[in-house]
Amino acid sequence: MSDLSIIAHDYALNAEFARKFNDAVLTLKRRYLLGRVGKGETEDTVKEARVELKALLGSLVTALQDEGKPWTEDQAQVPADVLERLRKRVKGELQEKIAEFRRVLDDLAKGAAVGESAFNALDVVCEAADATASAAFRRLRRI
Repeated sequence: MSDLSIIAHDYALNAEFARKFNDAVLTLKRRYLLGRVGKGETEDTVKEARVELKALLGSLVTALQDEGKPWTEDQAQVPADVLERLRKRVKGELQEKIAEFRRVLDDLAKGAAVGESAFNALDVVCEAADATASAAFRRLRRI
């Protein structure tokens, strides 16, 4: 595989994860923080966003906890670059962040409303995913 192919593949993985995660978070923010659904969205869209976010966040938590172990197919949904950037960003607070993510997962599993503190935790992932996708895109442009 050429350098261009590798970098393009990395960008595609990072950008797809960022898009899925951000879309789910934004849909839920509109519903729970603004009290409305977006244009073209329904309550079914909100339910789908909850399912998508639960799957992605669950994979992320598992990958963060199982560092060094062989990955499952679910964990492979989370690009390694995103994990690395997230670990660097939270540094000494990793266990606290994992606990916050687990609380969000519990809320999603119970069907409970997602609160502002949960969105603050999710925003850390959104920022890391966006920064990772942007960095991969910049590498791709330099070639």
